Amino acid sequence: MSSAIIIEDWDSDGFHRKVLEMEAAGYVAREETYRITPIMNPETGYISHVYRIEMYRPDAEDDLKSQT
Repeated sequence: MSSAIIIEDWDSDGFHRKVLEMEAAGYVAREETYRITPIMNPETGYISHVYRIEMYRPDAEDDLKSQT
């Protein structure tokens, strides 16, 4: 079982707010997983961006390693 979670949002302010909330709860961002993906609406041509990052709890990762 993994302690990783995915934070994903269309709104950059909402995304960063969620990341800060999770960091306050003890999660750490895996910086190499940070992505901003442009997605185009084929009907309007309007481009939106999806922000995404994986976060994990270091204490839970240590617990998983000690079980093996």
